[in-house]
Amino acid sequence: MALMANSQPPSPLRLSSASASASTLSLVSGRTTSPDCLPRSQKHSFQNIRTPRYVGDHYPLIRTISPHLIPAHVAKDHSAIFCARSMAQMHNTVIRAINSSYNHALAVRFEDADDFLFFNKQLCAMIRHHQTTTDTYLFPAIEKLLLSKTGGDMNISSKIAEHERFMHSFKLFEAYVQRTKPAEYVGRTFRHLIESFAPRLIQHLHDEIPVLTSAWVLDSGELMKAWKKSHEKASRRAGSQVQACWVLGCQDRSFQVDGRACEFPNVTGLVHWLVGRLYGKKHERAWRWCPSDLQGRRRLLPPEFACIAR
Repeated sequence: MALMANSQPPSPLRLSSASASASTLSLVSGRTTSPDCLPRSQKHSFQNIRTPRYVGDHYPLIRTISPHLIPAHVAKDHSAIFCARSMAQMHNTVIRAINSSYNHALAVRFEDADDFLFFNKQLCAMIRHHQTTTDTYLFPAIEKLLLSKTGGDMNISSKIAEHERFMHSFKLFEAYVQRTKPAEYVGRTFRHLIESFAPRLIQHLHDEIPVLTSAWVLDSGELMKAWKKSHEKASRRAGSQVQACWVLGCQDRSFQVDGRACEFPNVTGLVHWLVGRLYGKKHERAWRWCPSDLQGRRRLLPPEFACIAR
């Protein structure tokens, strides 16, 4: 996501694109790398995508919001930090689901195909919903604040072009998930479709985080207003108990971002229990494909699946 400036001095937000390219992963080529220039803590985020141990392992998760982009004088409670952390955890929800689908794809039996496809329908709906929220509400609002603050902008047209690089392949995957009957499911075709869009999508999800971190140049209160308004609109568009179960099943309560436990989704243990009891039963066979149980406990990949997943 390139960030542009007019005749004004370069905004710190313009650094985010370069910083992202230096610190994110070589996903498009199908490899992960660990540049020597990265801090030691960030090097640990690079995973070997060939040997999954857990259901949610394959493509790398976001483990840092790149706090080095924020000068020391910026308040530790600036809303840019909250927004970047929240977005990273939302993105990790999607990445875990993609990883789970990738790892399970070749071992899905005929009698399980319908539930597996249902799980992936929720994945497609979440990707669509998230892209609509960020493109329609959040980033235009941040761009407006940036224009008034620094005279720079977020170059939305460039971001849309970035989406087009993976959206065509994603649409093919989405069509397969929506239209395929259980008897027609072919694991290798399904996995090939994931491989056609996931690397570029996940690279995009990684690249968005430093952009939000670099929003420290904006007024913290104004940025939080934009975030909350976007969140409210997104919540009205979602509102599905089925999606709630899916989201809970794609969390990892042991996962940390920059050494801190994750806060997403910000619900109590009672809500976790109620969602599982009231809404989880109807599609419980579909939630078997989640990378975690509905309490956020990671699921190990059975040895026979691990061999197939390589």
